Amino acid sequence: MICRLAIRRRSRLDLSEEGFTLIELLVSMTFLVILMLVVTQVVGIVQRTWVRSNSRVSQFREARTAFDVLTRNLSQATLNTYWDNEFDPLRTDAAGQAVTRAKNYVRQSELQFICGPTTEVLDAAAGQVSNFPGHAVFFQAPLGVTRLTPVGASTASTVANTENMVNLLCGRGYFVEWGDDAPYRPAFLNQLSSVPTRSRLRLMEYSPTAEMNRIYDSTLRPLVDSSVNNGGRWFNEGTSAALSSRVTTSETTATRAFTRPIAENILALVISPQTETIGSTTPAYSIAPNYLYDSTLTVNPGATANSVNPQGTQHLLPPLLKVTMIALDERSGEFLSRQENESMRSSVLSSTGGFFRSAASFNQEVLGTSDQPAALTSLLQAQKLNFRVFTTTIALKQARWSY
Repeated sequence: MICRLAIRRRSRLDLSEEGFTLIELLVSMTFLVILMLVVTQVVGIVQRTWVRSNSRVSQFREARTAFDVLTRNLSQATLNTYWDNEFDPLRTDAAGQAVTRAKNYVRQSELQFICGPTTEVLDAAAGQVSNFPGHAVFFQAPLGVTRLTPVGASTASTVANTENMVNLLCGRGYFVEWGDDAPYRPAFLNQLSSVPTRSRLRLMEYSPTAEMNRIYDSTLRPLVDSSVNNGGRWFNEGTSAALSSRVTTSETTATRAFTRPIAENILALVISPQTETIGSTTPAYSIAPNYLYDSTLTVNPGATANSVNPQGTQHLLPPLLKVTMIALDERSGEFLSRQENESMRSSVLSSTGGFFRSAASFNQEVLGTSDQPAALTSLLQAQKLNFRVFTTTIALKQARWSY
């Protein structure tokens, strides 16, 4: 009996020694809670980083695609320049016809290449720096884009079939615009008051088909004689102008508008016409020191007249184009479009529109120097906007600079 009691007491004592005390449980729970908090914070940080990175990658993928399309089309720009006689008037004959004498050969072209600040290139954008930051470029290229609807049997006798003419000239233009998506968002969204319009900075493309190339209109042709310069009218005037013919939800292939967005959250487009500077002290941007280049002009604004060649750069494409595009990520684009950030957005866009007026300041404004960050970088970082700069220099194969 005594042995049995001793065994029972010993077993109870062993059980009490193998258990956990309340203090040990409390300490263990404290460590467990701290560990869970750390794990939760790490997971949250990883998730936010992944969302931010995914947003930037997806947005910049769209920007990269648009940048490639823009530069590829720009590289095909042409003026179809040719030589023509320049005449001196001598007298008028008995029939009233002018009698002239050929005295010189001059370059001629019925086409136009123009680039520069959007507010100076597009008439309807004048004075709207906050809505049209950066530059615009308009040109002609043998892209061969024709009508999207085939010629029907009833019109085959009066309308030429151009679907297989892949080298037809087309007008093209690119510029950045701030605006909403009301004209082209799905119609059912306009009936839902809970879905507001989506305002963004967008890279717009002006892309009429070859049949609608307005530069062949005799009233819009840029420059044929020295008395009248219609430069820019082919993309500035009428219902088919770059800022008038916009994509809508009701359009069809037969009523396709000319201007449509190709990328969102593009802050600015910068086009700098340049020449090669090997062995020369003249800066590469000397042909367009104010970024404005118009092939119908003898001397572009800010450039120095060429005494050797009286035609200067008239009817010539720039040999090189330095193309730069500044893109925001989706989160920054959304932040910029919020109504409560309207004053900040206006300040950012006005400041951006104030840049890119002098080609000599490009490095200070966009790239920065070894001891000072770029002005654009400081502006965007101050507002915590994430961005990326795409830049390249392309050679225009049809420049024919030796003319």
